[in-house]
Amino acid sequence: MQKNEKAIPNENVVLFDWLTFSTKIYDERSVLKFLGFDDQPFQKMERGRNGYRKRLFFENISILYDGAENMGVCVDMSGQGCRAFETYSTITWDQLFQELHSDPDSFNITRMDCAFDDHIGILDMDELRDDTDDHKYVSKSRQWDVNYGSEGTTIYHGSPRSNMYIRIYDKAAQQDLENVHWIRVELQMRDEIALGFLNGLYSTPLGVQFRGVLYNYLRYVRPAEDTNMSRWPLAGYWEKLLEGVERIRCWSAPGMDYDVWKLHNYIINQAGNALDCYLRIFTFEDLQRELGGRSIRRSPKYERLVKEYEEFKKRSGRDE
Repeated sequence: MQKNEKAIPNENVVLFDWLTFSTKIYDERSVLKFLGFDDQPFQKMERGRNGYRKRLFFENISILYDGAENMGVCVDMSGQGCRAFETYSTITWDQLFQELHSDPDSFNITRMDCAFDDHIGILDMDELRDDTDDHKYVSKSRQWDVNYGSEGTTIYHGSPRSNMYIRIYDKAAQQDLENVHWIRVELQMRDEIALGFLNGLYSTPLGVQFRGVLYNYLRYVRPAEDTNMSRWPLAGYWEKLLEGVERIRCWSAPGMDYDVWKLHNYIINQAGNALDCYLRIFTFEDLQRELGGRSIRRSPKYERLVKEYEEFKKRSGRDE
């Protein structure tokens, strides 16, 4: 039997490899437009799944709908679906993630996978397997497993049900590729960890964000005289993978950037039609005058946001 052949990159890459989120503000057709798939031939399937009775499908992207009243619509992209999004959508990951991150009250990210693909030989599965078996690593999770099968070796750190689950496996063996080096390190993130990962992308490139978050959750080390294992030096291959990044903690506590985007999203997407209509009838000067002359007391929440933004401008020199 002829082995599978496909074009493989000759350099390491970091990419998104799964995305699942739900929304209660769009129906199934509005979601297609939201995703930039206005003209793509999604097919209506006979059955849904995961509690939804209906499903639209295209290139490993599922739009699930008609579930219980509080379920909304679910978008599920597998790895191939993520590649289809990059190929066929009229929007980018940055644009999509900005919407998902800016309005977490309307969107719930239930799974997001980000993967590092080693194509140049930094990692060796036999070495990783032995170091895992010998516990030569520091992890935030106590759970681990090494699985041996017909598709090669897979190493797991964490629980599939946790908000951070790390998989390391031989992608070339999984896809039955000969004479190819392709080892994948994958972060499977859920809920607030996924949201925190997106939060970091506002100021950090994807490759740096992935490495920094990985460093925070898992690192392979080499034994040293220090009795505290957490101070052991990095294994050489892990040090090469991390490329000197600092640890990045995935946090999702709303900060100023989050609140500003949430304000922006509310004004433009929820109150935008009313605001547009007002400005077509009245003037911007009318709007300023009437806002300033209201008898309603200003919201402390928005007053705090203005003060934080003014302080931010001073610190960053934006008011000069």
